[in-house]
Amino acid sequence: MKKKKILIWGMTPFVGGVEKYIVNILQNIDNTKFEIDLLVKDNIDGLNETRINGFYNKIYKIPKIKRHPLKVWQHIKDISRKNKYDVIHFNLGNANMIVYALPLKLFFKDSKLIFHSHNGDDAKKITHYISRPILNMIADKRIACSKTAASWMYGKRANAILLNNAIDTEKFLFNETTRNRIRKELKIEDCFVIGHIGRFDKQKNHKCLIDIFYQLKKVHQNVALMLIGSGILEEEIKKYVKELKLENEVMFLGVKDNTNEYYQAMDLFVLPSLFEGLPIVAIEAQTSGLKCILSDNIDKNTRITNNVIFLPTDNVELWKNNILKAIKLKHKRKNMMKEIINANYDLKTEIKRIEKIYVEDSKS
Repeated sequence: MKKKKILIWGMTPFVGGVEKYIVNILQNIDNTKFEIDLLVKDNIDGLNETRINGFYNKIYKIPKIKRHPLKVWQHIKDISRKNKYDVIHFNLGNANMIVYALPLKLFFKDSKLIFHSHNGDDAKKITHYISRPILNMIADKRIACSKTAASWMYGKRANAILLNNAIDTEKFLFNETTRNRIRKELKIEDCFVIGHIGRFDKQKNHKCLIDIFYQLKKVHQNVALMLIGSGILEEEIKKYVKELKLENEVMFLGVKDNTNEYYQAMDLFVLPSLFEGLPIVAIEAQTSGLKCILSDNIDKNTRITNNVIFLPTDNVELWKNNILKAIKLKHKRKNMMKEIINANYDLKTEIKRIEKIYVEDSKS
């Protein structure tokens, strides 16, 4: 049987939810039925390049459109002369990205263009709303990771398939041995560890998180904050931590490919984001049995276990008090596999769904 050819857009050098999602597709899709190429801006140097090595057919790099708008169109035109795709799977966080999707629609006329929304809001609202009607006009299929992400990207009345950002459930289940090893390595055996995983940018609201931790330290000394990720605001946040004299309690661990192990070392997971679609990290944290405190800007469908509460990001005192409550309760971790699978966040199931969408959307 001839393989379906898929072109996927959305991979970047960062290690975020979209990138994790694409990695999961590449590593788990049936490669006897599908052949996947990637289209990326400039490069994906670093960890992501290592993670996907050997799992894709070809990778095409185009320049950023702000620097070379005409070159972007020419690059895509050149790619179209050499390749035909059944499906173009376009992962995006805002509708502004149609500047890349439009030439794809023009030069790959026989391909089905799938838009996949991974975000629930964005700072660039005006250009997003201007671009959204064009996106809806050229879309052959709309997918979203949540109802919030669907409404943001396509409008409240648009039809969209909801596809969960699923995970490898077994990989994230709580493991006491791993917990003890990581905590020993980081010399935090006796601390209550608050964890956060996310790139350093405005959306993730790290400054608010540091403010919460600063207030917490005033009333409870035996706590540590674990930050995993990288990004454009990392140095700014490090400077802020130093100003507050929290260098010894805040751990900047950078990008990790084994985040599943670091969840085990945490005692509480926090995510004070200004906006999200449906964050994979919150699903991973719940799978590991962690108590989670999330921003009330996050889609409420993120709550798939009883270990989640939502709080407003404008009330630092409220976050501090709820963290103190979590410390006193001494939450016991347990196996959450059944809950995760029943909520349809198991990777094996969701990969079958995307395979079905690819086949349905492919040219017969």
